[in-house]
Amino acid sequence: MSGPLEFILAAVLFALLVVFNVLQVMHQKFDSDEPYHLHIIWGWLHGFVQYRDIFDNHMPLFHIMLVPIFALIGERATILYWMRFILLPMYFVAAWCTYQIGTRLFSRRAGIWALIAVGFFSGYNSDAYRFRTDSILAPIWLLCVTVLIGGAISIRRALVAGLFLGFCFGVSMKSVVLLLSLLICAPLALAMVGRKKLGRRWTYLLECAAVFLAAAMLIPGIIMIFFALKGFWSDLRYGVFDFNFLANRVYENEMAYQSHPVWVVMILAIALTVIVCVARWIIRVAPDPDLSFRRVFTFLVCACYLLTLRIFWPPISRTYPPIYPLAFVILTAALLALSDKLVQGKRPIGQILGLITLPGFVALGELSLLLATHPIWKDRSRQETDLLRSVLALTEPDDYVLDSKGETIFRRRCFRPLLERITMESIEQGIIKDDAPERCVETHTCVVATTLIGRFSPGTRQFIEQNYLPVAEDLRVAGAVLRAATENPRRYKFQVVIPASYKIISRNQNVSGVLDGRPYDGARFLAAGLHTFESTSTSSELFLLWSQAVDRHFTPFASHTSPDS
Repeated sequence: MSGPLEFILAAVLFALLVVFNVLQVMHQKFDSDEPYHLHIIWGWLHGFVQYRDIFDNHMPLFHIMLVPIFALIGERATILYWMRFILLPMYFVAAWCTYQIGTRLFSRRAGIWALIAVGFFSGYNSDAYRFRTDSILAPIWLLCVTVLIGGAISIRRALVAGLFLGFCFGVSMKSVVLLLSLLICAPLALAMVGRKKLGRRWTYLLECAAVFLAAAMLIPGIIMIFFALKGFWSDLRYGVFDFNFLANRVYENEMAYQSHPVWVVMILAIALTVIVCVARWIIRVAPDPDLSFRRVFTFLVCACYLLTLRIFWPPISRTYPPIYPLAFVILTAALLALSDKLVQGKRPIGQILGLITLPGFVALGELSLLLATHPIWKDRSRQETDLLRSVLALTEPDDYVLDSKGETIFRRRCFRPLLERITMESIEQGIIKDDAPERCVETHTCVVATTLIGRFSPGTRQFIEQNYLPVAEDLRVAGAVLRAATENPRRYKFQVVIPASYKIISRNQNVSGVLDGRPYDGARFLAAGLHTFESTSTSSELFLLWSQAVDRHFTPFASHTSPDS
């Protein structure tokens, strides 16, 4: 550090970063991916097979690893907080890797400021604390890079780095971009620095590359062989490969190289020119060939990854967190060099930067922006936990529910597709069939979670509104408001679509009468079709509701105003 003030500022900012992330875990709104991943883990725990019984488009290692922890925590409404805290150490693994990469490429000072700056960067911070595959993919990828740049090229280093990349593939097939970046940038950096300067033979380098690739393919290979031997290969292939390739088809008009090919060629030409010039400058200022290779390799990986995502990758599948720490290492080193140069001058700004360096100002600015856009004192996480509390109170383990993306976690979904952007676009274009109403009828689904009701197709939303009544926030159950016949105010004719056990209830009194020709004496199973109720009660406000909801005190009264009030 340049002095005690810079050291104190860095220490305070790091402490604030730790506190900020703990509060983020507890207060920030849950992303729709978080309960969805937990639902898959719950499925494994209860004997369901990923891909065959529960749809997913990720590799399974993330979910399988966390099944024992999920089992220890149990089915509770606060499970989302628990699992966020379980993954929080991975955030600090990523921070440690960022520090190590910065230290080995530039200095300990650069490593410290890089981990602080990327930690407060909103594009990284907003995802790092969440319970998602990216939260474990980024740290494992950074461990791979830390090993690769930790010293001279060797077979042992290639083996360990390859295993780390293999773990990345076991978590997500988005790791293809990471592998492509390494395969392109390693020989390019080698050519720019010069193989002879590094003192390595071609045969040895090829051996290292072969070991790296073999190690990287080991874990995904074991996973695929396991599923194939169990007879689930076609299910895995559809979820992990075929479904994800739908993104190319659905978003072909939004992919840069297809929608604006001329602009892409121009942008690529300019970008590659700038990248080569910067890479040559990095090589020129480095004190030795080995360090220049590691620096230019890291820079080229960042540039290649970002260009590949922006130009050749579908928008829906782009994930930037794995590359942000590397980019901030390069940026922080450049800012420190500029800051030190300005300090040597006699201008007033140099005296200020002698006390607080440029990366310190950047971190303070990022912290201010984060506090303005993500106020940690506001609790935005209650909606999901309230829904889970209601679902656990309302349903039994063998009950089916209709939700958009597994947000009920602990119950079987009657509708297989996950309603995310790829699926919704595919349903709209007729590529995937929307059979949610039919599945509700077939499985006697009496509960619908409406947290993400906007993701359902218009036809499914209409079906839900016609056949389910709201009984809690973001929760509906099978039922209907009974309407009296115009010719006889005591007679009610109604249609049942979901076969189930129902009760007829009123706001203020018990209900009596004749249901389908038999005296009504409580819960009765009603088949799909037309039914008639002759009321002998004085109440004119009657509701047909799934009997299990009535027994557990979930009623639609709060959402319907009495005609007498």
